[in-house]
Amino acid sequence: TDHTSSSPRVDIQTHRVMSQVFCLYIRVKLKSEMIEEFLQRFGVLAAHVKANEPDTLSYELCRSDQNEDEFMIVERYPSRAELEVPHQQSEEFKAFKEWWTSSGCVLEKSGMSCLETGVGYMAK
Repeated sequence: TDHTSSSPRVDIQTHRVMSQVFCLYIRVKLKSEMIEEFLQRFGVLAAHVKANEPDTLSYELCRSDQNEDEFMIVERYPSRAELEVPHQQSEEFKAFKEWWTSSGCVLEKSGMSCLETGVGYMAK
């Protein structure tokens, strides 16, 4: 029996943005000899975010399953404003950003910001 006809359909072209959740996806390729320090420093920052930024929805570091020197930082906030204040204003963020921009650990960096559409889900 073909069950596809009873499946709900979503027209992505006309679907309005239901959520204003602001997301950042940052892909980085690191110098292999600096990965451990990166993990340690990012861990300090992530712990700070969890303890001091209650409105931050997600703050996760993902490691590529294909290239051990590539990572994706996933950040989700109720709006862009919560990224700017308090996150980017914290001393912990400023210290991490200063280190990662001056240390030479990042070989490649790319990313994007976006708004969630409400089509699908981020957690169950």
